[in-house]
Amino acid sequence: MTDPTKEDAAGGLGLADAIAILRDELLTARAAGASSDIQLPVDSMTVELTVTATRSLDGKAGFTVPLVGLGLGGGGGREHASGHKVTVVFAGPVDREGNPVKVASAADVLPG
Repeated sequence: MTDPTKEDAAGGLGLADAIAILRDELLTARAAGASSDIQLPVDSMTVELTVTATRSLDGKAGFTVPLVGLGLGGGGGREHASGHKVTVVFAGPVDREGNPVKVASAADVLPG
């Protein structure tokens, strides 16, 4: 895998790099919430990416996820803005041992 912080010559990320970044972000989120009393397990994830078929001068073919709005700031940082859609569906909340957690009680019911 290439360095996911580097864009290719076509101005985008390789498809494998884009997916790797999503995977790494999910792992980071899971690690950050590992000590929380309530866990939100991911039930499914839908990723909608716009890809461009590419072929380099040396004949290598691949897919690129275009970067929209690439800007260079005065501090040398880069900001990548794009209109890609990611939908994450969480399963019911669980405790650290994986037991279901109720998020409402009978006292929380609003009077009708």
